[in-house]
Formats: sequence, structure tokens, C-alpha cells
Amino acid sequence: MTPSRRAPDAVSLLEQLRQGALTAEQLVGQHLQTLAREQPRLNAATSIFHEQALAEARRLDREGDHSLPLFGLPCSVKETFGLAGQQVTAGSQRMAPEPHTHDAEIVRRLKAAGAVVIARSNVPELAMTAESTNPRYGRTNNPLAPDRVAGGSSGGEGALVGSNSSVFGVGSDILGSIRIPAAFCGVVGFKPHSAAVDGAGTWPQVTGNTRTWLGLGPITRSVRDARLVYNVIARQPLAAGGDIAGGAAGGRLVVPGGFPLTIRDACIGQALAAARAALVAGGYREEAQDFSDVRHLFLQIPKIILDDFYDTWIRLLTTKEAAPFSPWRELAAQLLRRPTIDNGLLTWMLIAPLMKPRRQSTVTRIATNYASARARYHAMLGADGVVVLPTLGLLAPHHGKMNRQSLKPGVNGLFTAHTMGNYLDLPAIAVPAWKYRDPATGLVPSISLLCAPGAEARLFAAAQIAEAALN
Repeated sequence: MTPSRRAPDAVSLLEQLRQGALTAEQLVGQHLQTLAREQPRLNAATSIFHEQALAEARRLDREGDHSLPLFGLPCSVKETFGLAGQQVTAGSQRMAPEPHTHDAEIVRRLKAAGAVVIARSNVPELAMTAESTNPRYGRTNNPLAPDRVAGGSSGGEGALVGSNSSVFGVGSDILGSIRIPAAFCGVVGFKPHSAAVDGAGTWPQVTGNTRTWLGLGPITRSVRDARLVYNVIARQPLAAGGDIAGGAAGGRLVVPGGFPLTIRDACIGQALAAARAALVAGGYREEAQDFSDVRHLFLQIPKIILDDFYDTWIRLLTTKEAAPFSPWRELAAQLLRRPTIDNGLLTWMLIAPLMKPRRQSTVTRIATNYASARARYHAMLGADGVVVLPTLGLLAPHHGKMNRQSLKPGVNGLFTAHTMGNYLDLPAIAVPAWKYRDPATGLVPSISLLCAPGAEARLFAAAQIAEAALN
């Protein structure tokens, strides 16, 4: 059964809860029933907290504090986020599980705001590819078309929210890992800038040059839900106002010139044109800017990723009894159909000899170039600039095809738009375009809006304009 995009969003459900038309226990129970029905089809959850969630919902109902901003809303969290008494495995059979005695800070904030955690969600092994499949928990399927990928690395979250099993979820995004699943599963995904949300208790703790690429944020049913959840998890919540009536008009719609973009499906281009037209009609003025350096910046992505993570992957995948993990031995094992890690992760490791910089001076030079580009684009966008691009240039591919397309070398215009949000550390929100659903597959295109850090209120306001035009 294909999920309906018309399921009530979090804001609507909160109103029902506050009016007494619905109890937290009823709402949580309904979503647990949906999850139980969808789990065999999608395999999106790695753990389901049925009894604990119902008990927490009953407690909320007894105390009746409807001032809590997320009162009674059932949510899910990425498997790589710490939960007290649970282990983080990152989907790996080889990595030693990481025990957690406390909730990650993002989870603590959600619970303190009244949200009820009903499940943890599946990820690619070590959360590093765009297909959520791993040796420990298996493959997650797309709720719109189970023969297709749900995306990654927060793919389980995309599938849970996209199937209406969870009202919202939270994930992490270092190369599109929130926005890719949101785009493929027909929901909203927001990646804040890297310093906006406290990452304490989440895995991995990124300390290298990609620390400014990583954002933690929500996957939701609507743009206003994304803002609601963001205001709970953010270090600095947005001020009241900033909605359509509160100042979206008069901004700049920055039109990227020289941008290496490939759009494979016609419905994506149609949705992009509609979103831009809606912003212009809403008072945005178009302003052309040069984005031609995106081509060079894109080519440097694997060099910085591998410099930051390759040695860590080798360490994590080396078991106590074994010699250091060898990608080449693993390749032989996979050819003999005896794999011990996911093929997508292995692909990353096999390109390391070609792409991983050998000299620290090379890493420093690339990192300096990224820092310079971040400063330039932040200044270009300023307090009132918004960029509108496709989230990706393709609809959700069949299983096994996403990693082959996203990990091949060279400039790949299918993926230039979402990766830009990471290496430039731009807040970015992906918005589904159900009005432009592909007639052949039923899949939903997705459009992203990006801004400079500090302009998030305007970004949400612009995203509401686009959402209204696209749905």
C-alpha cells in the first residue's frame, strides 16, 4: 500500500491532542500499529519500543502538560544516535558495538519536549553510503516503491516517516544523508548548519575537516513540522515569526550560473521551475551569481572524506582476533560470496588508493579552498538570499544502483546540488513535489532550498511558499 501524503502533520496532531480529540496513548498506538504493518515490507526499524512507548504515552496523558512543544508525538531516531541502555552498531557485524548509558543530547531534547521514541531506524554500514543496507539488519525498502532504495544514510528514517509509521524522525547528514532519504521517500528533510545542533552522544564523532560538513536535523511530513522540531533540537531556536506573512517577500532568489547540474527525469525539472516561479510571485527577485567553482569543489569530496574516515574504517572493521582489515581480502571474499561488510562501504575503501591524499600539505590546501568557498558563498547569500535546486537529479533508483551511480569518479551532476550544502555548510531543506509525481513510476521529485547560516527563518518561509506550489 502506497502511503498517503495527506496524513496529518505534527502541527495538526498537536492541535488534536491539545483539544482533547486524541490522547497520546491513542496516537502512539496508531503509529505502532502502522509500524507493525509496514515493517515486514520496508525493514526500516532496527528496534521497536512498543511497551516502553505506550507506557511513556500514558504518563504524558496522566500529567497532561500540553505546553510541551512535542507532546505525545511518536518519533524515530537514527540507529547511530545514542539511546540509554542501547548499543550503536552502525549496521556492522565487524565493528564492536558502542554501548550508551545516556541518551544523545538530541534525543534528550526530544524526550524533554514530550516526544515519544517508538523505534530506531536502519542505516548503511558505518552510515557512509546512500543505500540503507548492511550485514546486521539487512536492506530498507522505499515506502513508495519497495523495489527501490530509500536512500541513506538516514534511509530508515525516510522510510518510517514516508510510510506514516513515525510522525517525524531525526538523522545526520554529511553528504546528503537526511535530504536523499527525504527526497526518495516523498517527505521533508532539513539539514541545519554544522554548529546548530549538539552532536553529543551521536556516532561517529567527526573531528576532521568534514566536521563542518555534518548537520543533525529532522525528517518530517511538512515544512512547518521541520521548523517545529528544529526549534526543539537547535542550540539557538528561531525567533517567533518568519512565516510567509512575516517577511518572506523581498528576498533574493539566487540563480546559480555555471552550475554542473544533470536532471534525468522531466518531473524534476518541472517541479524546479514551479518552485522558482512561486518564489518570484511571492516577492523574491532573481539575481544571477557565478557557481562555476562547484565543479572543482565536487571533485575534492572523496579526497577529504577518505582522509577523514579511511583509517578509522580500517580500525573499526579490524576484529580483536584478526589482522588489520584488508579491503583486498574483503574483495576476494565478496567474489566468493562470503562478504563480511557491505559492498557500498567496500567500494569507498577500494577507491582510497587513487583518491586518498598522500601528503598532509595536499589535505591542508584542499581544506583551505573549501574554507574560502564557504566564506564566499555565505557572504553571497547573506541574510536574504535563497538558492533553489533539485535535491537530486534523479528519482529513487532500484536497489543496487544508487551506490554505483553516486560513487563513480568525476563530476556527477546528479549529485552536485545536495553535496554543495555540506561542504559549504549551508542550511538546506528538501521539499517533496507531489503535484509533479512521475506518471510512470509514481515517485515524487524533490526540490531543495539553501541559505547562509543565520538566515534559517527566511529559508523556512521560502520553503513554505515552494511547498504550497508543489503540493
